Amino acid sequence: MILEPINLETGRIVVVAILKEEDKSLCKQMENHLAADLCNLGYDAISSIELYGFKTIEGLDEKQIVSKLMKDDIPAVLTIVLLSKQKEKNHVPKSMFDLEERYNTNDFSIYYTAIHNKIYEEGYYVNNTNYFWESNLFSVSDQKFIYSVQTQSFNPFNKASLAHEYGKLIIDDMLKNNIIKDIHKSRE
Repeated sequence: MILEPINLETGRIVVVAILKEEDKSLCKQMENHLAADLCNLGYDAISSIELYGFKTIEGLDEKQIVSKLMKDDIPAVLTIVLLSKQKEKNHVPKSMFDLEERYNTNDFSIYYTAIHNKIYEEGYYVNNTNYFWESNLFSVSDQKFIYSVQTQSFNPFNKASLAHEYGKLIIDDMLKNNIIKDIHKSRE
């Protein structure tokens, strides 16, 4: 969802991840990756953790938060919110297509035995994790909502790859919707 354009080329964009306390390391990686992706396009962006520490706005009300951001000359805030993290266990049956070479014969009894065993053997279980995310971009001075997107991540390899993939996804979507542009390319 795109609401209203803002000039993000002047001033600093603060990336704020809103996650639970137990996800502190993920929080830091998510903020750093998205801020770095914005910097790579020529924006002045910074992680809220780098700017303010882990207790960015803890204990502050809305007016105090806006006042702090305005005092620090921050025109925009880009949030990362973990809406939900769901873990599930799925059964994966043995594949009928991973027969060994020795079973690829013209002998029906060998083939039948191999297929029969594959069908009746137990499979295995895998643990999957689905992450549901939301990012919003706000103008600080007038507190206007500019942009919003919801995404899903499935079974990330690790926190660093999750942060990298998420940052790339959000940046690509913001570029596609003309919320941001590659400042470096536009100056060439």
